[in-house]
Amino acid sequence: MLGPEVEFLNRDYLVHDGKKLLYLGGIDYHRMSNHPLIIDTVREATQKYGINPTGSRTTTGNHIIYKKLENKIAEFFGAAAAAVFTSGYLSNIILLQAIADEYDIFFIDEVSHSSIADAVKQFGKKIIKFKFLDAQDLSEKLEANTSGGSRVLVMTDGVFPARGDIPPLEDYAEIVSKYNGKLMIDDAHAMAVVGETGKGSWEVKGLNRNSFFQTGTLSKGFGTLGGLIQGDSDLIDKIHKKSLAFSGSTGLALPLAAAAIKSISYLTENRKLITDLQERTIILKKRFADMGFVMPNSPAPIFSITLNDELKNKKLEHTLLNRGIYPPFINYPGAPPGGHFRFIITSSTTELQIELLVEAISSAI
Repeated sequence: MLGPEVEFLNRDYLVHDGKKLLYLGGIDYHRMSNHPLIIDTVREATQKYGINPTGSRTTTGNHIIYKKLENKIAEFFGAAAAAVFTSGYLSNIILLQAIADEYDIFFIDEVSHSSIADAVKQFGKKIIKFKFLDAQDLSEKLEANTSGGSRVLVMTDGVFPARGDIPPLEDYAEIVSKYNGKLMIDDAHAMAVVGETGKGSWEVKGLNRNSFFQTGTLSKGFGTLGGLIQGDSDLIDKIHKKSLAFSGSTGLALPLAAAAIKSISYLTENRKLITDLQERTIILKKRFADMGFVMPNSPAPIFSITLNDELKNKKLEHTLLNRGIYPPFINYPGAPPGGHFRFIITSSTTELQIELLVEAISSAI
């Protein structure tokens, strides 16, 4: 089922049913998708390069701009290399096509994003689900389902999109190390959003870089489009050689590749935007927690609001509309039963806009 039709006006407002409304939803955590620098870059790149690279990167479409983007990604994450492609949803299948034959059993968090759930089905491996955010259950499932020499890959979101939960990755890494295994972290909602320098959930938890794979997207923290994997040169070489989803796809639209380079450069030069957003997030989560809402201890700027009743949620929706706020009601996999309002704040959200949201929700409780 599709969501309501909307038209975006600028970084913070949209039109819905003919009415201009404040938009505190979505996934563009720094509103880079509408930043003047990005818009100008797309316009200039379109005129310079056109739209389509005219082929896959393994044939005639390996435009020089892709290497520039991958170098910029590697620089941002402090990695040796990176691979970029058309969609973040593809990132897990592309990675697994490169590495799946090195593992015997897949363990996935039961609430993992559908891109992980879809990816793991492709390889004929044993798949075990463990309880949401539960290191103890993971440990028990590993003990019960592995034998000597079993090679395991444990997969999870780095930031779960419904509420912004960050799993106990440090515990997972310690447990997995005992089983000849490794973590795979889908950090789509973490890149350029959490961590001291925006590198993602593993930076928050202080993981050793050798203990995990990281997949993600350019469409959220970076506000453009495309999927990415960063890592060592050997990993990226495996992707080039083994992943048919990578080699068989037409490359990212060239203006979007240029936009991603500009966005990464901007956020590299302005990483304080990332940490400031985290600080504002923690403050607002405390305010919502004081109002009785369950808020995870996470710096991801996601705020799940539900009154746990269909009629009360409908009342809140009307209140939001009357206060000039778009109601981002979500009933997506991973959402609370019956759905919830999934708000975010961004680098461009003002304190006045935050107060408007808080007052509207408070009045509907």
